[in-house]
Amino acid sequence: MAPKKAPNTNTSMAAAGKNDALPASIGLVGVGTMGAAVIRGLCSPSPGDLMQRIPKFVISPRNAKKAAELAADFPEHITIAKSNQEVVDLVECVMVAVLKGQVEEVISGLKFRAGQQVLSLVAGFSLSRLQELAVPATECATAIPLPAVARRKGATLVYPPKAFAKAIFEPLGTCVCVENDAHFKRMLCVSCIMGDFYKRQLTISSWLASGGVPEADAAAWTGATFATFAADSCQAGPSTFKHLVEEQTPGGLNEFAWRAQEEDGSYNSLLLSLNAVHHRVVTGAADPALAPAVKRSSSRSVKSPSLLEWMGSLCGNA
Repeated sequence: MAPKKAPNTNTSMAAAGKNDALPASIGLVGVGTMGAAVIRGLCSPSPGDLMQRIPKFVISPRNAKKAAELAADFPEHITIAKSNQEVVDLVECVMVAVLKGQVEEVISGLKFRAGQQVLSLVAGFSLSRLQELAVPATECATAIPLPAVARRKGATLVYPPKAFAKAIFEPLGTCVCVENDAHFKRMLCVSCIMGDFYKRQLTISSWLASGGVPEADAAAWTGATFATFAADSCQAGPSTFKHLVEEQTPGGLNEFAWRAQEEDGSYNSLLLSLNAVHHRVVTGAADPALAPAVKRSSSRSVKSPSLLEWMGSLCGNA
């Protein structure tokens, strides 16, 4: 059988120099939402981006529908393998993006080779275990990308800061590389607030609709305002968030809203939720005793001034 024709990845010498660390071929074992998002982002360079080389991709046949969609959208760059092992055999870098409950079985059944790069996208799967299962491959890393990498507007946490992993995710948005495992696990917890972010938007949009605002308008306005809020903090420094809170007009509606949330325990509950998530990330098991509802009464050692006191001070009555 004639060898498969490689995709056209010709670039200028400058482009090749910039992308030296980017693997020429990347395999995806587990074609789920996140793995597909990474490939979509890498196959969709920004208009006029002459410095971005597109790798050759080989993806696993499981989740046939999603694999077929990817291959149809980017036929010049994507090949569907016959098996997971064929993915490994045909590429320099293997991305593993299966469910956490499947990862041990899937990786242990694969034969890697020396010099191969292995990248896990499985949240909560330890780097040390990945390294054990990937032997004789030694270039291993773990990454936690967020879905917007598909549009090159994502954020990805990488540990450790391997050049090949950094080269994959830097074109897809913000890439934060971490050298310390404890820091990586703590920072991972922030990505777990994504559902809370959307739940708040759903709550607000539903509140607007309950007051008669058309659902389409409620959704559009809620999404747009949250995007605007985030735009002011996306390049945050150490004092950015404190400054943005203090910037809210004294006595105004914005300050009123966050103070009401604070007095009601919203932010304390968020901290407790992060602690509970962190415990699960570190230990691999949830602890019901760490639930905010259980911990709330004992964790309020410092109480903010009450909203009534604050409102009274605005009126000169306190």
